Amino acid sequence: MAEPNLGLGWFAAFVGAIGFGSFAVPIKGDAATKVDIDPLVMQSYKSLMCFLTSWLVVLLGQQVTFTWWGVISGLFWVPGGAFNIFAIRNAGLAISQGIVASSIVMVSFIWGHIIFKEPTKSQMMAYLAVWLIMAGLYGMSHYSTSDWVDADELPRSSDHEYNFDEDDEQDAFLNDDSAENQPSHPLENSLEISPASPGREKQTTTSGRGVIVVCGKTFQRRNLGLLSALLCGTWGGSCLVPMHYSKGDTGGLGYVISFGTGALLVTILIWIFRFLYMVVKLKSIKEGYSVLPSFHFKVMWLPGATAGTLWSLGNVGSIVAVQQLGQGVGYPASQAALLVAGLWGIFYYREVTKPKTIIKWFVSAIVTIFGILLLGYESSSAGGPGR
Repeated sequence: MAEPNLGLGWFAAFVGAIGFGSFAVPIKGDAATKVDIDPLVMQSYKSLMCFLTSWLVVLLGQQVTFTWWGVISGLFWVPGGAFNIFAIRNAGLAISQGIVASSIVMVSFIWGHIIFKEPTKSQMMAYLAVWLIMAGLYGMSHYSTSDWVDADELPRSSDHEYNFDEDDEQDAFLNDDSAENQPSHPLENSLEISPASPGREKQTTTSGRGVIVVCGKTFQRRNLGLLSALLCGTWGGSCLVPMHYSKGDTGGLGYVISFGTGALLVTILIWIFRFLYMVVKLKSIKEGYSVLPSFHFKVMWLPGATAGTLWSLGNVGSIVAVQQLGQGVGYPASQAALLVAGLWGIFYYREVTKPKTIIKWFVSAIVTIFGILLLGYESSSAGGPGR
């Protein structure tokens, strides 16, 4: 195998961070909020754009290659992506991406340095770097939600100061007459999730947060979002591991088409399984089809295409980063996407407004960057990706 290009690898990780850190903005946008987009619907837009844009590597001189390992990657990414969308919609952009990034760093480090035995200068320093990254990511996610918690203690009359609060977005949807016939939760039809009580009024817990009833049990909406973020990171964090087993010229950019094709195939299969489940449950093909969520194409085609394109950009960057830097460095480095997502959450969605909290967030960001640089240094002269 050719010697790894470290400069290309770190540039690709930077591109990956930009793409991964920005793709969630349309998911949290007004269009998605208005129709209360189903996570699998939004993931379908992402999968389609991932497939379509994957062919652009041909313009870079890459030959068309395919490996079935791309389908295995799709089995990790598509469910993980749907969990991520649910997390963003229900727990918030910055906190959900903090949990996702932290768990991905740990999963990637386990695969790269423990399972694949990718070399490092010092195993102890590599472990220290990983813990610094995770500590920094935890700090960023924690300080990106402090205002959220404080908002619960404010009178409801002052809620208008928080224009981008998650509950305000839900109120806007639930009070929209045009959405009268829509399910109150994106998974309500197929997973038996319903409001806490009959009616279209917002249901809250004693802390003022919305709740969801799943199979007769009540959960806080935000808690389910946090759990979804963890599932995304632990399951979806392995989506590039199959590339380690690809042979010949199907790695790196040669893996992009396989990944996009696998993602689209897995998405179609999940829709088929979802449809069959509803047919069996309702004992009617017509009714099973009728309860499937709408794609809201007129409203969502542009946000969906934008989210999918940005994620695809991040995916290409992370694939090249993993090829050049290794699984244990390349994918964790691309999780600097939390820096980008946090900036969107703080300055665009104003999820954090207190100056002291913002300063603490930036301190955590510096710790994260230092950990990433330390991890890269410990691997830079240790023999490459170890493939």
